[in-house]
Amino acid sequence: MKNPEIALVFNGVWSHYSFAMSPKYSSFYQLVYVHDLPATDLSAFKSVVIPFQSNHAVLGSCRKQLYDFLAGGGKLFVEGDSSATWLDAVWEDRPVNNYWWVTHPDQPPVTATDFTHPVYQGLMPRHACWHTHGAYTRVPDHARILQRNSAGEIITWETDAYGGTLLATTLDPIVEHGVQQITHLDHYVDRLTAWLCGAQPEGAFAIDEADYGRSWN
Repeated sequence: MKNPEIALVFNGVWSHYSFAMSPKYSSFYQLVYVHDLPATDLSAFKSVVIPFQSNHAVLGSCRKQLYDFLAGGGKLFVEGDSSATWLDAVWEDRPVNNYWWVTHPDQPPVTATDFTHPVYQGLMPRHACWHTHGAYTRVPDHARILQRNSAGEIITWETDAYGGTLLATTLDPIVEHGVQQITHLDHYVDRLTAWLCGAQPEGAFAIDEADYGRSWN
């Protein structure tokens, strides 16, 4: 791949940076600083990723730009939290359970997943769920529901009604992969990357310490 085909909107969060700059993913993702987003030609990308812990105040001012990108046939992936100032949906906070696999390993927070979707095809159930950040209490009428929690609340949804494809989830794969807290996220993120740009990364995720002014010597 000559040029990254996925724009990852970035607001200074270290996990966004470490993920996009890693040797495994740097040829797929290009960091776009959120304050540079209004001046960025998104038509140069196949997909745009809005990760968890993004600046939704700025994104609200870019609403038309993001929906124009969708109207042109692009893919937009939104993870973690979101804001109704630009997304036609309502996200609500919920307690994050980071310990369910110790206390109740048979009761994951996501209890229903559509494994026919390209992002989830071939994944084991535990690879499709770790923890969730809130739930969607309202989604567009034309949305397809891909994941729900044990209370039946919407965790992941998708729609093609805006021209391209909008995929939104309260999972946080980019952030968690960037901090290397959950070791099995290669499975999910590799499938996600393939869905976003048509090419799947290979190998294990690792951080190049030289990129942070460190070396093994």
